[in-house]
Amino acid sequence: MSLKERGKRWILFGILLALLIVAPHVLDPYRRYILTELLMWGLFALGFDIIFGKTGLLNFGMSSFFGMGSYGFVLAVYHLHVNLWGGLLAAILVSLVFSILVGLLITRFASHYFVVFTIVISMILFLLAMNLREFTGGDEGIIIRLRTLPLGPWDVSLRSAITKYYIILGVVGTAFFLVLKFFDSPLGRAIVAVKENEERAKMIGYDTARLKLISFALSGTVAGLAGGLYPILNNNTNAEIFFWILSGKAVLWSVVGGVGTLWGPFIGAGILVYAEDLLSSWLINIYPILVGGLLIIIILLAPKGILGTIQSALMERALQKS
Repeated sequence: MSLKERGKRWILFGILLALLIVAPHVLDPYRRYILTELLMWGLFALGFDIIFGKTGLLNFGMSSFFGMGSYGFVLAVYHLHVNLWGGLLAAILVSLVFSILVGLLITRFASHYFVVFTIVISMILFLLAMNLREFTGGDEGIIIRLRTLPLGPWDVSLRSAITKYYIILGVVGTAFFLVLKFFDSPLGRAIVAVKENEERAKMIGYDTARLKLISFALSGTVAGLAGGLYPILNNNTNAEIFFWILSGKAVLWSVVGGVGTLWGPFIGAGILVYAEDLLSSWLINIYPILVGGLLIIIILLAPKGILGTIQSALMERALQKS
């Protein structure tokens, strides 16, 4: 990527961030909540895009990491009585350790076995969470109340929806920035090389097993951090977030937005989550059919995802001009 292109990307990032900072003051409470939710789900889908879009490993068990991060946050707050920052740190550490342990086990397998293992792990955790009700709360979950947020000498109320919005925006923006910087680094580019041609990457000296493990750990940690944001927004978590359907949603959001683009998961999540919420309020009985139809139309019109198709069109136009 040229210096000019990087400059344009960071200008776009700055403009978008400025709009998001202003947004909660011009949106009504309902749309503010939806936007807050979209930021969280976009970060979750970004975790999938890291492992699939940048590394080429199809992980259908992303809900496992989201659930581990969410319960890491809630149990740390509930039992250890830590504040919000301690809860987020717990979410990161739990999901990081979990993703490393799982990654050491399954990244050595071929792609089809890898997919099966990720689904199985997700289902095992879902069944455990549903049955260990005394520990997880089952499908009823665990309710937490975070009343204040320590910011130096000040304590900010967490009962405000705008405060929650800015916390989630800050966490998501920071995580996204760090992921972008990571894939601009030599290590990040080496991981992308594994996806493009693993055998060639081995021939030039890359330890592809180690690179896949690093990507798997990064992916799981990002998804777990998104899981840690879930109880901040909703004041609870429950066993159902481990179910594989949530993993399927991450796949759909990334595919619709543009796999491998890093920005795409946020676009896909924004379109599909908002469409599902809007249509379900109008047509309760048939909205899944309408959402499915919208998904088919988007895939037919933009086979590389919305952002991926736009990028391809711009590249073709630039080649034609040159």
